[in-house]
Amino acid sequence: MKRFFSALLLIVSSVLVLTACGGSNNSSTPQETPDAGVGNEPPAAVDPPAQGDVSSIVVLYNRIDWRDNMEDTSIIRSADELRDFYEELKAANDNELDNDLVWRFTGDQYNDSFFADNFLVLITVSETSGSNRHALSSIAEDNNKLIINIDREIPDIGTADMAGWLIVIELSNNYSITAADVIFTDVIVD
Repeated sequence: MKRFFSALLLIVSSVLVLTACGGSNNSSTPQETPDAGVGNEPPAAVDPPAQGDVSSIVVLYNRIDWRDNMEDTSIIRSADELRDFYEELKAANDNELDNDLVWRFTGDQYNDSFFADNFLVLITVSETSGSNRHALSSIAEDNNKLIINIDREIPDIGTADMAGWLIVIELSNNYSITAADVIFTDVIVD
């Protein structure tokens, strides 16, 4: 009987070790908030990209506290609107947010000069795994509405923790929109 339990313990331990190691062999690069640096100059307005080209759009991916029913999209057109959004976000996240996000929302990054030529689309989303990541795949304007397509990158092996994300998209006022629809497409990554 001792041998049976020893063998069972060895098998369970091996499976746990292999599972933990398997998660670290993920070849995809998670998309986190890019290294933005610190400066006081707002970014220049960027013309809407050519259809399908999202390489010139600044997108920030910020992990936030998960909460139930957090899927929402907000269009922010002023520093005052952003302050209100930030205060609600801070309260919902136990006052612990990513330092880069805090600097952008409370510093000079998104000020009146920025909003003179630009606006923000803020997308909150909950994920069933903290391993899932996101990537903007396309953006288009249709009848004064933005259609935003985001790939939900799901690894073969993920974690079982819940995760919240705030996706920040900087866009030029050259878009004449009043609403936005966000479409998530699951993409399995190795």
